[in-house]
Amino acid sequence: MKISSLSLLGVVILGALYGVPIRAAADTGSAGAVPGTFTVTTTADGAAANPFDGICRTDAGECTLRAAIQAANVRPGSTIRVPEGRYELTIPPNFWNTNGPFIDPATGDLDVTADTTIEGAGQDRTVIDAGHRDRVMLTTAHVSLSGLTITGGNATEHEIPLFETGGGGIANSGKLILDHVTVVGNAADYGGGIFNIPVADMKMTDSIVTANAAGEAGGIRCDNTCTFTRTVITDNRVVNPRVKWYRFGGFAGRGGGLDIRGVGAVVLIDSVVTGNSADEGGGGINIAPAYLDSLPYQFTDVFNPGMGQLILHGSTIAQNTAGLGEQNCKKVFATIVSTGGNLSNDHSCDLTAAGDAVRPDAGSR
Repeated sequence: MKISSLSLLGVVILGALYGVPIRAAADTGSAGAVPGTFTVTTTADGAAANPFDGICRTDAGECTLRAAIQAANVRPGSTIRVPEGRYELTIPPNFWNTNGPFIDPATGDLDVTADTTIEGAGQDRTVIDAGHRDRVMLTTAHVSLSGLTITGGNATEHEIPLFETGGGGIANSGKLILDHVTVVGNAADYGGGIFNIPVADMKMTDSIVTANAAGEAGGIRCDNTCTFTRTVITDNRVVNPRVKWYRFGGFAGRGGGLDIRGVGAVVLIDSVVTGNSADEGGGGINIAPAYLDSLPYQFTDVFNPGMGQLILHGSTIAQNTAGLGEQNCKKVFATIVSTGGNLSNDHSCDLTAAGDAVRPDAGSR
């Protein structure tokens, strides 16, 4: 699927950290399509000697994180255990993939193309760092990440299904689960931390998304369903929104923390969205399916069919900033539903349910 800013419009309308690696006796796997369990044995980067035999082994005889993912890609349902350490991705992206269209797990970002569970030793103990060479990870299947940090991503590869440089930390076109994961210090054109395309779903629990940047959707972009539970989205920002010719009007400058562009429900439960910034409205959250916020405000202010939906429960959306318009929440052709217990410092998030509160000092640090 070819996804870009403009094609996305059509699609939707139409339908820190250093550690010492722990060396362990590795289960490097065995040939065959049955699921395996792989324990990474080195923080070094390196591709599998044979990416098709389902064995986690480089030419040097090590089980690297990249080689483990390559092995898991031919053995769906596998588990990868990543000990404490900083895993820097040192292999630059394939030159041809900077303009698509092929996924190359041996270079650049880590491409997870089969159902896989990746377990780190803890958010502040296992760090995967792309070194600003490429995005950190591309996920196209049912993928679960836990106990680790994703950092240093700078989306450059235009791989299928992402022909634009979305998702500096993670570009997701599958079903992604993140538990106790920190996404920090990544950059992209869209979704500085995470980009979920229209067919993708994501669940994020007890996690942090912070200090990411993009021309649109500084922290996270959701083009389908996303659920955030006890998750903090903070200090993300939209920068240089109109550097690219195709980002104009509603195509840029919005959604400092979270940018919602699909019609699937996005749910925040006991979560925090604070300190994010955008050039235009929605410093905290922008919700506008199919880029309908690029239409003239004379039209969008009158007609609001409520195509998109944001559901809030027990969450704080406060102290976000925007150069124009609504600071915390901006919506076009969408509804914000509060089920109570939410907090904000302005009225832009439609907090009117029992237990909601709007206070000027809400979310202050």
